[in-house]
Amino acid sequence: MTTIRSNTAKFTVVLTLGLVAVTLSTWKVARVRAFNPQPDPPGKFLMVGLTAGQTLRLNVVNLNTDPERQIPPPCRVVLSFRDAAGHVIDDPSGQPIRRTVELLAGESASLDLNGDQLGGTGDTLLTRFEVRPFVRVLFQPDPGNLPPPCRANAEVFDNSTLRTSLLVPGGN
Repeated sequence: MTTIRSNTAKFTVVLTLGLVAVTLSTWKVARVRAFNPQPDPPGKFLMVGLTAGQTLRLNVVNLNTDPERQIPPPCRVVLSFRDAAGHVIDDPSGQPIRRTVELLAGESASLDLNGDQLGGTGDTLLTRFEVRPFVRVLFQPDPGNLPPPCRANAEVFDNSTLRTSLLVPGGN
């Protein structure tokens, strides 16, 4: 009698564990995802290393293919480059390297940062400079409307051969 009770108890435990395992393996967990009503800017970039002899080019394009239909509105953005502290990088004359553009359907624009102009002179010359391409949207349509179909990317190319060594798509 004790053997039957022991076997029944073991069977009950094994059956319960089996049912729990089957339930857990087939149970689908519903995940909640948040919706961001504000679209991201057309170009979010990480830091990019640049050396003398290289140029970092920031490109932005309005992918709207119908020039007669300007809905959504044109892309209005400011292109610039930032250092590790988030400051806009200046050219050798002390002026910020930046460009404000309004791109209609099919238009594009770019902004270059020449690595030969970075760093210091003589012993203080930097051999590598970390920069972040930066695109700031000047006009954002109403949250209910679609954003302009603008996209950005950045590329690093060699000044002498003009060969691209790095292409970085902007985050959307």
